[in-house]
Amino acid sequence: MAGYAKVAQLMGSQEEFSILRRFRTLNMQRLLYLHAEIIHLEAELNQLVTRDAAHEERRFHSSDWWSLSQGEKGDNLEQWEKFLELSEKLDRYNDELLKQTSLAKLPQPRKHDLEFLRSWFQRPGMGSFPLLGMDRDAWDVKNEDDLIAINPRTTPDMFSKWFTEGLIPRYHHILGKRFRKPLSETTGAGIYHYRESSLESFISIIATVMASLLPICSVVALYLVQSNNLRLGMVAIFSACFSLALAVMTNARRVEVFAATAA
Repeated sequence: MAGYAKVAQLMGSQEEFSILRRFRTLNMQRLLYLHAEIIHLEAELNQLVTRDAAHEERRFHSSDWWSLSQGEKGDNLEQWEKFLELSEKLDRYNDELLKQTSLAKLPQPRKHDLEFLRSWFQRPGMGSFPLLGMDRDAWDVKNEDDLIAINPRTTPDMFSKWFTEGLIPRYHHILGKRFRKPLSETTGAGIYHYRESSLESFISIIATVMASLLPICSVVALYLVQSNNLRLGMVAIFSACFSLALAVMTNARRVEVFAATAA
């Protein structure tokens, strides 16, 4: 397997790497051309409406659809034909506008996934430069702001991001690769997969344990400390630790952090 088939195999089997150009500028230019064309057609239609309103045989076009659409050929039908032409352009414009709205909601890829994809393209044992045309540079840094991820991984909290993108690669390099089998070589040699659901479960366990230990530790510390001044200082320290744990280990909003800390 080589070329586009090899790239498609990677992106299809590991969907977090389904990263493509959005072509934001070109799509916007296409919308602007349609937008301009509709404005011109609208002006032409308004001219025909004004012209027909002053004509004895066509003055009822604005209030009678039958006379507008079923008249004889020529000037009697020109306003209706212009409206039909405008309707086709409006349908196309509305469809494109909705498509661009949907595209705008697609997130950018996670930096870690994008860096792996770039590495995969270049490494001899993996992609080994599978694309030779101009599109081989589509994932370069110059296009980074124009890249979208079709099915990205969920955005993690700070602790989860450090755990999955910092700790797990180090663990794999030192120990993990001895116990795991690489993926099929159709996507490249030396690629290992850690199930994200398993990592999320492990992180949830750590967060749950931390949530249980912090209140217990604070109670024990306050029980052992006899000085009231020191107790006040310990309360402030544990409150700060609790807030820090919420901010780092969850995706809680600021208002939720403040509410939980105040409680």
